[in-house]
Amino acid sequence: MSVSFHTCAQGADLDDKTWRAQIDNEIDRLRSRIKDTAVCKYASSLNGGKTCSVEHGNIMGCANYHVRIRFDDGSRPWLLRVPRVTSFISCSEPVVDYLVVSEYATLKFLEGTTVPAPRAFGYGLSSNGSDHGIGVSFLLVEELPGKPWSHGGLPASESTKQERARIRSGLADILAELARHPFPKAGSLCLKGSRIQVGPTASDRFLVLDPDGPFESAVDYYTAWAEQHLELIADRQLYNEYPVDAYLVYRFLKENARQLAEAEDHGPDGFFLKHADDHGDHLLLDDDFNITGVIDWQMARVAPGGEAFGPSLVTVDVNKLCAGGTVALSEDDVGLATALRERGHPELAGWMGDENERARRFFWGLALEPRWSNALPLANALLKAFGLQQDWDEWKESVMLEYWPDKRLRALVRACPPKRPRLHRRCRKAARS
Repeated sequence: MSVSFHTCAQGADLDDKTWRAQIDNEIDRLRSRIKDTAVCKYASSLNGGKTCSVEHGNIMGCANYHVRIRFDDGSRPWLLRVPRVTSFISCSEPVVDYLVVSEYATLKFLEGTTVPAPRAFGYGLSSNGSDHGIGVSFLLVEELPGKPWSHGGLPASESTKQERARIRSGLADILAELARHPFPKAGSLCLKGSRIQVGPTASDRFLVLDPDGPFESAVDYYTAWAEQHLELIADRQLYNEYPVDAYLVYRFLKENARQLAEAEDHGPDGFFLKHADDHGDHLLLDDDFNITGVIDWQMARVAPGGEAFGPSLVTVDVNKLCAGGTVALSEDDVGLATALRERGHPELAGWMGDENERARRFFWGLALEPRWSNALPLANALLKAFGLQQDWDEWKESVMLEYWPDKRLRALVRACPPKRPRLHRRCRKAARS
């Protein structure tokens, strides 16, 4: 997981040695739970009885640990993909189970498309005893060839213009294929018996939201996303260092959900599968920068067109995203739009306009930043993205009166006296009453 794209709270104040020790301890805990003999028995049963062995290493993403399964005949290895439930993520068991099943359903759906995603062979849930004796919840997938872009040996920032153009062309083909498969609702793919259907959204890329939905409309989908953040902030589970400011941001986003949804009127009908963590190392590349695989489909969701095909993390200028300066498309945003047009998809290129930078900003939100000094540029950028010219302090002064009837906001203000925000005089009077 690229550090520049994920502000995991655990590592915010730890030195490298302490961070490494925590990771090593977590790997040891996971290894102690995984029964290697059961892994081989299950994998062999799904692969024609071929014998195999397992390799434990440090194949660790921000949300999953991986065990490589090698078959003795030299065929392509498989991966046992295990959610990191003992890490900072701290998802509840039902959420972990839903993430596993939803990713399995997503990969099975993708097998019927030309998207180069891993094949999924099976899954198991430790909570209900369907883990085949392996000891953990897991997903069993094939290991695809290629190296992750923006990770390891292929840093995105060092790619040449020609190499980036080739990647964008491959990405354009993938988006075009996903556009051929609309769904009637927004949410995430899940299983009902053996049938794949749209169910509740699995989570968000920061793994803080519970499954919710599915949704009949874009405005309901966007509104529910903001409302879940508001509930968590009010319950002091998110942004506990600056809850009042964070609450104001997500209240603002909730009120602007309709503005986001209105953009959907100009695009194709339906909702479309969207990778939830598409910051670059979800793409596997060969030596010629052709895309050989798209991995890490955990938390994937079926989203409105503006989110599914608009500016995303794979084309973002991350420095500008986090600095909160000019709210505008990046060079790669424009390049992907060009690639879509050149490959005969002008309707998809239309989603890459400046107005859909709002969707990218909307879902990035405050990015779990642990301090308000880091979150403030993001808050200012959100105001700009939705057309406001005020800076944060000016906007906050004016909006506190408007939002003051909100009981959750009032409770947060009263609970945070050392950092009590400057209130409009009518709000100050109400706070004393």
